[in-house]
Amino acid sequence: DSPWSRVRQAMAWHGHVVVHANWRDWLRAAIADPQLRPLLGARDWQRLNNLQDPEARDRFAASRLLVKHTAGAALQTPPETVELASKAGGRPYLRGCDQIEVSLSHTRDLLVVGLNRRGRVGVDTELADRRIQYSAVQRHLCTPAERRWLGGLDEAEQQRRLVRTWTLKEAYTKALGQ
Repeated sequence: DSPWSRVRQAMAWHGHVVVHANWRDWLRAAIADPQLRPLLGARDWQRLNNLQDPEARDRFAASRLLVKHTAGAALQTPPETVELASKAGGRPYLRGCDQIEVSLSHTRDLLVVGLNRRGRVGVDTELADRRIQYSAVQRHLCTPAERRWLGGLDEAEQQRRLVRTWTLKEAYTKALGQ
């Protein structure tokens, strides 16, 4: 029972799957693969080589490979046949495969990929200990009811709930395609 067989099962039974990985662990195996260039494809290989920051390059390669392997498992096709592209606004999609929606997120070492064949999908991830200055984001992020609710919490709980609210709203916004 491999992780990829579980991806196939989840897509068959539920119509959606969310996969997460540490991009550094994922990358170690990928970089050693002599088929990295054909697996990434010409477009992503060029994007990879245009990135100047080594960590950004590594994270980009790992994210593309995780999407390709996840989508390949879901579609029961080799990952090198999966081509990831971006719509206007940056929303990822699988070129030539309009039956599966894709969402991707990363924070530090964590990568998250969501696939859904029943509608839009949005994933987001944040560090649980991320500090968000409530006073700076409350008017843009929170509804009046959420501001009242968050305003009544002690600072530690407010931070915890604010990060969770932020993450949920980011995922929702991605699902809407914005």
